[in-house]
Amino acid sequence: MAERLAWDIAAREGLRLTTINPSFILGPPLDDRFGSSVGLVRRVLRGRDPMVPRLGISLVDVRDVALAHRRALERAGTVGERFAVAGGSLWLTDWGRILKEIYPRRRMPTRAAPLPILRILALFDREIRAALPAVGQMEQVASDKARRVLGIDFIAPREALIAAAGVLVSRGLV
Repeated sequence: MAERLAWDIAAREGLRLTTINPSFILGPPLDDRFGSSVGLVRRVLRGRDPMVPRLGISLVDVRDVALAHRRALERAGTVGERFAVAGGSLWLTDWGRILKEIYPRRRMPTRAAPLPILRILALFDREIRAALPAVGQMEQVASDKARRVLGIDFIAPREALIAAAGVLVSRGLV
Protein backbone atom coordinates (compact mmCIF):
# COMPACT_ATOMS: atom_id res chain seq x y z
CA MET A 1 0.00 0.00 0.00
CA ALA A 2 2.86 2.36 0.81
CA GLU A 3 4.44 1.75 -2.59
CA ARG A 4 1.13 2.26 -4.37
CA LEU A 5 0.77 5.59 -2.54
CA ALA A 6 4.31 6.57 -3.56
CA TRP A 7 3.49 5.87 -7.21
CA ASP A 8 0.27 7.91 -6.92
CA ILE A 9 2.11 10.86 -5.37
CA ALA A 10 4.88 10.66 -7.97
CA ALA A 11 2.33 10.71 -10.80
CA ARG A 12 0.36 13.57 -9.26
CA GLU A 13 3.46 15.68 -8.51
CA GLY A 14 5.37 14.82 -11.68
CA LEU A 15 8.18 13.11 -9.76
CA ARG A 16 10.51 10.46 -11.14
CA LEU A 17 10.32 7.31 -9.04
CA THR A 18 12.03 3.95 -8.91
CA THR A 19 11.26 1.39 -6.21
CA ILE A 20 13.52 -1.22 -4.65
CA ASN A 21 11.58 -4.02 -2.96
CA PRO A 22 13.88 -6.15 -0.82
CA SER A 23 13.06 -9.55 0.57
CA PHE A 24 14.05 -10.41 4.17
CA ILE A 25 17.12 -8.23 4.81
CA LEU A 26 20.14 -9.70 6.59
CA GLY A 27 23.85 -8.94 6.57
CA PRO A 28 25.94 -6.91 8.99
CA PRO A 29 23.96 -4.29 10.95
CA LEU A 30 25.65 -0.90 11.31
CA ASP A 31 25.02 -0.61 15.05
CA ASP A 32 23.45 -2.38 18.00
CA ARG A 33 19.95 -1.25 17.07
CA PHE A 34 18.53 -3.53 14.43
CA GLY A 35 15.18 -4.70 13.18
CA SER A 36 13.25 -7.91 13.31
CA SER A 37 15.29 -9.57 10.54
CA VAL A 38 18.54 -9.55 12.51
CA GLY A 39 16.44 -10.15 15.61
CA LEU A 40 15.47 -13.54 14.16
CA VAL A 41 19.16 -14.38 13.69
CA ARG A 42 19.69 -13.46 17.34
CA ARG A 43 16.83 -15.72 18.36
CA VAL A 44 18.41 -18.65 16.50
CA LEU A 45 21.85 -17.91 17.99
CA ARG A 46 20.44 -17.82 21.51
CA GLY A 47 19.33 -21.43 21.09
CA ARG A 48 16.32 -21.17 23.37
CA ASP A 49 13.98 -22.75 20.82
CA PRO A 50 14.47 -26.53 20.53
CA MET A 51 12.91 -26.46 17.04
CA VAL A 52 11.87 -23.84 14.50
CA PRO A 53 9.00 -23.61 12.03
CA ARG A 54 9.70 -25.07 8.59
CA LEU A 55 9.79 -21.73 6.82
CA GLY A 56 11.55 -21.00 3.55
CA ILE A 57 12.71 -17.39 3.69
CA SER A 58 13.91 -15.32 0.74
CA LEU A 59 16.95 -13.28 1.85
CA VAL A 60 18.94 -10.33 0.61
CA ASP A 61 22.11 -8.85 2.10
CA VAL A 62 21.76 -5.26 3.27
CA ARG A 63 24.86 -4.37 1.21
CA ASP A 64 23.05 -5.52 -1.95
CA VAL A 65 20.02 -3.42 -1.02
CA ALA A 66 22.28 -0.38 -0.71
CA LEU A 67 23.95 -1.21 -4.02
CA ALA A 68 20.56 -1.55 -5.73
CA HIS A 69 19.58 1.92 -4.52
CA ARG A 70 22.86 3.42 -5.70
CA ARG A 71 22.69 1.78 -9.12
CA ALA A 72 19.07 2.83 -9.55
CA LEU A 73 20.14 6.43 -8.94
CA GLU A 74 23.09 6.16 -11.34
CA ARG A 75 21.24 4.58 -14.28
CA ALA A 76 18.72 6.71 -16.15
CA GLY A 77 16.84 3.69 -17.53
CA THR A 78 15.59 2.78 -14.08
CA VAL A 79 13.10 5.63 -13.71
CA GLY A 80 9.57 4.31 -13.43
CA GLU A 81 10.74 0.75 -12.71
CA ARG A 82 10.20 -1.63 -9.79
CA PHE A 83 13.00 -3.96 -8.68
CA ALA A 84 12.64 -6.98 -6.42
CA VAL A 85 15.94 -7.78 -4.75
CA ALA A 86 16.78 -11.15 -3.21
CA GLY A 87 19.89 -13.29 -3.16
CA GLY A 88 18.07 -16.60 -2.73
CA SER A 89 16.18 -18.59 -0.13
CA LEU A 90 16.98 -20.75 2.89
CA TRP A 91 14.87 -22.91 5.18
CA LEU A 92 14.90 -21.59 8.74
CA THR A 93 16.15 -25.03 9.84
CA ASP A 94 19.19 -24.45 7.62
CA TRP A 95 19.94 -21.25 9.52
CA GLY A 96 20.61 -23.33 12.63
CA ARG A 97 22.72 -25.84 10.71
CA ILE A 98 24.80 -23.14 9.02
CA LEU A 99 25.37 -21.20 12.23
CA LYS A 100 26.16 -24.43 14.11
CA GLU A 101 29.03 -24.99 11.64
CA ILE A 102 30.42 -21.54 12.44
CA TYR A 103 29.68 -21.61 16.19
CA PRO A 104 29.83 -25.31 17.14
CA ARG A 105 29.67 -24.67 20.89
CA ARG A 106 26.35 -22.89 20.68
CA ARG A 107 23.10 -24.78 20.98
CA MET A 108 20.87 -23.93 18.02
CA PRO A 109 17.64 -25.26 16.56
CA THR A 110 18.20 -27.42 13.49
CA ARG A 111 14.96 -29.41 13.41
CA ALA A 112 11.54 -28.39 12.15
CA ALA A 113 8.75 -28.26 14.69
CA PRO A 114 5.67 -30.34 13.86
CA LEU A 115 2.66 -28.24 12.86
CA PRO A 116 0.46 -29.35 15.79
CA ILE A 117 3.13 -28.16 18.23
CA LEU A 118 3.43 -24.85 16.37
CA ARG A 119 -0.32 -24.32 16.63
CA ILE A 120 -0.15 -24.74 20.39
CA LEU A 121 2.90 -22.48 20.72
CA ALA A 122 1.20 -19.86 18.55
CA LEU A 123 -1.29 -19.34 21.36
CA PHE A 124 1.55 -17.88 23.45
CA ASP A 125 4.07 -16.56 20.90
CA ARG A 126 2.95 -13.91 18.40
CA GLU A 127 6.00 -14.46 16.16
CA ILE A 128 5.07 -18.12 15.72
CA ARG A 129 1.41 -17.16 15.25
CA ALA A 130 2.38 -14.76 12.44
CA ALA A 131 4.51 -17.45 10.77
CA LEU A 132 1.86 -20.21 10.74
CA PRO A 133 0.35 -19.45 7.30
CA ALA A 134 3.77 -19.81 5.63
CA VAL A 135 4.87 -23.04 7.33
CA GLY A 136 6.06 -25.62 4.81
CA GLN A 137 6.45 -23.11 1.98
CA MET A 138 9.69 -21.95 0.37
CA GLU A 139 9.42 -18.28 -0.48
CA GLN A 140 10.99 -17.39 -3.84
CA VAL A 141 11.61 -13.86 -5.08
CA ALA A 142 12.72 -13.39 -8.68
CA SER A 143 15.52 -10.83 -8.95
CA ASP A 144 16.36 -11.37 -12.61
CA LYS A 145 15.45 -7.80 -13.53
CA ALA A 146 17.71 -6.38 -10.80
CA ARG A 147 20.55 -8.64 -11.93
CA ARG A 148 20.12 -7.61 -15.55
CA VAL A 149 19.34 -3.88 -15.27
CA LEU A 150 21.24 -2.99 -12.11
CA GLY A 151 24.07 -5.44 -12.71
CA ILE A 152 23.95 -6.96 -9.23
CA ASP A 153 25.56 -10.29 -8.45
CA PHE A 154 23.82 -10.94 -5.14
CA ILE A 155 25.63 -12.08 -2.01
CA ALA A 156 24.58 -15.64 -1.17
CA PRO A 157 21.97 -15.97 1.60
CA ARG A 158 24.39 -18.12 3.60
CA GLU A 159 26.95 -15.29 3.60
CA ALA A 160 24.34 -12.68 4.59
CA LEU A 161 23.28 -14.90 7.51
CA ILE A 162 26.87 -15.49 8.64
CA ALA A 163 27.65 -11.76 8.41
CA ALA A 164 24.65 -10.84 10.57
CA ALA A 165 25.53 -13.51 13.13
CA GLY A 166 29.18 -12.44 13.19
CA VAL A 167 28.27 -8.91 14.19
CA LEU A 168 25.89 -10.11 16.91
CA VAL A 169 28.49 -12.47 18.38
CA SER A 170 31.42 -10.04 18.12
CA ARG A 171 29.43 -7.29 19.88
CA GLY A 172 28.22 -9.63 22.62
CA LEU A 173 24.58 -9.20 21.64
CA VAL A 174 23.73 -12.91 22.02
